[in-house]
Amino acid sequence: MGFENILGNKENKKLLTNILETENISHSYMFIGKHSIGKLLFAKEFAKGILCSSNPKPCNTCISCIKFDNNNHPDFFVVEPEEGSIKNEQIRELNKKILEKPIQSLKKVYIINDAETMTTQAQNSLLKTLEEPPEHAVIILITSNEHKMLNTIKSRVVKIYFNELEQKDIELILKKEYGIENTNNDIIKYAGGSVEMALRLYNNNDLYIKINEIFSNLDKIDIIDLLNSKEEVFEKKEFIEDILDYINILFYNLSKKDIRYINCLREIINTKERLASNANYNMTMDNFLFTVWGEIND
Repeated sequence: MGFENILGNKENKKLLTNILETENISHSYMFIGKHSIGKLLFAKEFAKGILCSSNPKPCNTCISCIKFDNNNHPDFFVVEPEEGSIKNEQIRELNKKILEKPIQSLKKVYIINDAETMTTQAQNSLLKTLEEPPEHAVIILITSNEHKMLNTIKSRVVKIYFNELEQKDIELILKKEYGIENTNNDIIKYAGGSVEMALRLYNNNDLYIKINEIFSNLDKIDIIDLLNSKEEVFEKKEFIEDILDYINILFYNLSKKDIRYINCLREIINTKERLASNANYNMTMDNFLFTVWGEIND
């Protein structure tokens, strides 16, 4: 593929290309940024370059690159969450296999995708390898929430932060990869630079139109009507993170004209923290609605 074919994050393209050209490769990296902005694509292209046996890296023509493109490179591995989390058994297997010498290349590369889903036990297991990595090993952790990662892990990796995609890039990806054209501008505007979020907005357009109507007019809606909208807006618990992220972007844009929405932004953070600590879902969402309505109407 080549970094030039990945949209966005030009500075990171230069950084990763320079690392490959100078062969100044660290044992561990952490790619940090929102979901679905290209971190995994960058990580795979970086891994391909690390494993490449020619110059410039990746050359796309050597045996290593050909095997990589055909998804059968023996020295490249991706660890993904299983049933919502990366478990200790998966990391223990990584720790065991990573000690073995490379087969095709001079290095072995492991990508841990959605690394924030690692259990605490799994993170502690990984820490042992990060503390004393084999000379031939490179580990790339990909995360959209570095705050869920142990500080001891974060202190042992090279952090690379990825920016949100620009609207024109999201529009191009939706058109080329998903055949979606003539999208509602609000879908792109409120996608927060994430292709995944743009797709969810597109596929649940009616829901997000409703959310927009409600939370853009908190000063015009009665608190009882707001509470009655809870079932319709927050019914799908599995999408609550996306819904709150969408409301967050909505409030942020509104706060540029009305400072009362600043406190509403803080309440989104508080609500996410309550949900993360397994607070009662219905009570948490009731509290959220009461609080944001109060901020605008008191």
